[in-house]
Amino acid sequence: MKEELLIACDVGRHTSKALMNYNGKTFISMFRTKIQEVNNMGMELQPGSFYAEYENNTYLIGDAVSEDYNIFDLDKTSLPQKIAVYTCIVDLLQKASLNPQNIQLRLACNIPINMYKDAQLKQKYQSFIENNGNKIVFSLNEKPFVFTLTDTTIAFEGMGIVYEQMENIESYSQTICVDIGGLNTTLCTFLGIQPNFDSMSVSNLGINVLKSKIGKAINERYGIAVSANDLEQILKNGYLSHRGKVNEDSKPLIEKIKRDFFLNIIQFAQSRGYTFNNAEIHYCGGGSLTLQSFIKEEFPNAKIVINPQFANVRSFLKILEVKHK
Repeated sequence: MKEELLIACDVGRHTSKALMNYNGKTFISMFRTKIQEVNNMGMELQPGSFYAEYENNTYLIGDAVSEDYNIFDLDKTSLPQKIAVYTCIVDLLQKASLNPQNIQLRLACNIPINMYKDAQLKQKYQSFIENNGNKIVFSLNEKPFVFTLTDTTIAFEGMGIVYEQMENIESYSQTICVDIGGLNTTLCTFLGIQPNFDSMSVSNLGINVLKSKIGKAINERYGIAVSANDLEQILKNGYLSHRGKVNEDSKPLIEKIKRDFFLNIIQFAQSRGYTFNNAEIHYCGGGSLTLQSFIKEEFPNAKIVINPQFANVRSFLKILEVKHK
């Protein structure tokens, strides 16, 4: 009888994350969700980048790829999304030195909360990611793997750590999760561990929108054109550096844009009926780190989840453990 192996995967528009517990150890896969089709690639890859082959095409994945190849499509049934999920799976199998022929894979992966509410869209994505039940042949860093996926668990973005901590959550307690991701921000209210259907909301206010606002402001204020790669660094650094010189004036400009962007997220939430009254408020997603100073200003008692970019995937793994125990 094959050993059952649980893998939780969260393919974000900025970063892909996956977790697997095996033999008393936790294995982690994490890489930038940037995927470029390539031919005859001969460069040496550093950690954080992969070379994959799928259906007779080859792809470069991760840090080695330009920001121009970041995923901006909300559609989860796209080839880059599938490649990212399979990369997560195979990367974890390689790290644990596991042969997929000897195990039964049980996968949990994510779709946007608006898709999760639609049974047909959920089923469509499940069939897509399972390759319609057919064998999946996927090579990562020139090492081929063959595996199948069945009974995939489809989870929704925006659940944060609610399910990871389900044993400690009172049935009457109310939790608001604000998940700030690369392409969108997701909101969901839970009573205990039960999500409120009407509270499930998603906006396009992701960190990529913040980057575009910063790029537009820099161009208008200083007459400087910035690339997608530039914007990634500008957001990390908090300032514009041009020809080796730091533009000190750009620091307060960028801070104001970030503050206004966070306030836009709160305004969106309020327009969807969120009062933020009598609830424990959790901020998660990688964008919570980018905006954490403004979160603390406006919501001093809110919780910014530890390792917020892994919040959802930790809950996905807990759901799998309960489902398959």
